[in-house]
Amino acid sequence: MDAKEHLLTLARYHQWATGHLFLHIQGIPDEDYKKDFGLFFKSIHGTLNHLLVAERLWYNRFAENFSPVVSLDSEVEPDRSRLKEVAIKESGKWETFIKSLKEIPDKLEYSTMRGFQANLPYVLTLAHVFNHGTHHRGQIIAAITAMGYSSPEIDLVYMLQAEERMNTT
Repeated sequence: MDAKEHLLTLARYHQWATGHLFLHIQGIPDEDYKKDFGLFFKSIHGTLNHLLVAERLWYNRFAENFSPVVSLDSEVEPDRSRLKEVAIKESGKWETFIKSLKEIPDKLEYSTMRGFQANLPYVLTLAHVFNHGTHHRGQIIAAITAMGYSSPEIDLVYMLQAEERMNTT
């Protein structure tokens, strides 16, 4: 598998896992959904908002060659159902973007949040975007299981198994 195919798989997984997480947490009462559970961004809601902020930040860097200055803990979408809709839509942009690349650049040049210029390996930095989502989805899953709710099964292999079943039927 070449780098582009690998990134496309990670992009599909990113959207799939985001969608599955939102489906799984939809029944969690608002009190628990917004409870400060000691996560880096405090609550499930705060962490999901952070994921949306980061999603947009990195997409701008990759697709628009623009590095906006944002607050990583911003509440950009206070409405829970709207947050779900927007986050799933935004996570789905990556696959289209990666498919549009005629060739993958060696480096991504951007301005960091502190105003420094960065020149990082393109493939590894894009993989970071998806890894970042996995990291924070994992935090959310740890919080919901600690609160006594069941855990969604959103490992990459579950998506691959689902795709395999779809391709063999």
